[in-house]
Amino acid sequence: MRNDHFLFLKGGNMKKILLSCITMLLMAGCSPSYPRDTSTARLRQLSMDEVNEMIENDETFMFVFTQETCSSCLYFKENVLSYYIQDHGFDFNEVVLDMESDDFQKAADFVAEHPNPEQFLTSDLLPTDVLTPSFYFIEEGEVMEIYIGGDLSVDEFDQLIQKYQLDKIEE
Repeated sequence: MRNDHFLFLKGGNMKKILLSCITMLLMAGCSPSYPRDTSTARLRQLSMDEVNEMIENDETFMFVFTQETCSSCLYFKENVLSYYIQDHGFDFNEVVLDMESDDFQKAADFVAEHPNPEQFLTSDLLPTDVLTPSFYFIEEGEVMEIYIGGDLSVDEFDQLIQKYQLDKIEE
């Protein structure tokens, strides 16, 4: 009986099992990872001039348009950001549009250059509307991704931070 069992594994099934194990090991070994900063995040309020300067300098960063009276902005800050920043060292850059009236027109110009993705628009919204919160992920000075709305979970937000390695420890 033992010999039959051994012969079963010795045949083509053994090769399949071995190949599956090797594939899993390779996938685990090749998964992207980088040294992540676990210090407290920096919360920074930026002007649109500062954002545009960072873009001109080909920096990689994220920023978000918010308003002090925006319920979705407050929801995100209270239910995601307040927990996330405690042990994820990255710069949370915020352009608060109701603090400086000069920034609103510059934000509108920015959105006109980088329209809102259609998947976030309802029939009453235009691609050039300044919406809050709107998250912009910039890689080497280029807008790579835009996410609109405060309904991100902690995990979804973390995936975006990791995607652009915004919490990477600089060596």
